[in-house]
Amino acid sequence: MLFKQRLTATAVRRHIAPNTDTTMAYRLAHILTMVSSLIFHLSVFRWLAAPVVKKLSPTFRKLSPKKQVVITNRYDSSIVRHTLCILVGYTMADLLVMATHPAQYDLMILVHHLMAVFGGLAGTVDPMLPYFCNLVCLQELSTPFVNMRIILYELGLKNSRLYKLNGVLMLVVFFTCRLATIPLWFQLSSHMATGELYTVSIPLLVTIFGCIPVVSVFNLYWFSKMCKGAYRVVSRG
Repeated sequence: MLFKQRLTATAVRRHIAPNTDTTMAYRLAHILTMVSSLIFHLSVFRWLAAPVVKKLSPTFRKLSPKKQVVITNRYDSSIVRHTLCILVGYTMADLLVMATHPAQYDLMILVHHLMAVFGGLAGTVDPMLPYFCNLVCLQELSTPFVNMRIILYELGLKNSRLYKLNGVLMLVVFFTCRLATIPLWFQLSSHMATGELYTVSIPLLVTIFGCIPVVSVFNLYWFSKMCKGAYRVVSRG
């Protein structure tokens, strides 16, 4: 309800503009978390993901190195990315993997990740609008199902029940977390009318008016592709 009411200037300063000492400590803690997240996710990709998948599926050993990279870089779950700083660390790790393994390159994913890092840093450095920051993190609940679909497909399990079940869950969670939440962003309109929204930092404004709309268009496009894929599976019976 807070975002549906007009905030006074005093309330804005009290709720979204902490004192200087607290803000500096907040930034330092989150920078350390980002670095830890970056190291953690790269370490899992480098030393843990491949051995685990090899034990779980003999098919993995028969895949080409490029296919193995595609699979081992899809291990992550949004459960551990409970804050923006952890999300930034993971995204940076994925960008590094993409830069060093051409099989991972995808232009839309690259643009998405760059905007995610920019927006995540903006939201971390400027600790305002936590409700909407959580909406961004909520979108990642669909990531495990998207990644699992890629893993199952590359392992030749696209006709399995698990693949089909994961596809249904992917569609439901993707729609719920990435598309159904889009109208919630219009709650910012009341703060635009009062001018309160424009008291936040420029990077945060760029994220709200630039990155979020572009990512929403990407999500609509990806969801349409998922629906077409689901229709083909259903048509085959």
